[in-house]
Amino acid sequence: MLATISSPVSPQREITDIKQFVELARRSDVKTATIKTHTIVKLNGKKVNQTKFKVRGTKNLYTLIVNDEGKAKKLVQALPPTLKVTQI
Repeated sequence: MLATISSPVSPQREITDIKQFVELARRSDVKTATIKTHTIVKLNGKKVNQTKFKVRGTKNLYTLIVNDEGKAKKLVQALPPTLKVTQI
């Protein structure tokens, strides 16, 4: 008889709408946000700065991926000041 061990893995959710992501970031259970910026090369050979925004809720880790630098800068300013932001 084999016993299965379940590990407490939190589900991850990818959000595609910026307004929905800002609303999630303003919830009371969200305390931290992580911003990661790196350069990717598209299939046509162009380099694009991709920014990933991740906020940790009590049950889920929500991720938003933005390929536009202007939108990413505006989104950083739109995050609530009570949120602890870590940039990588």
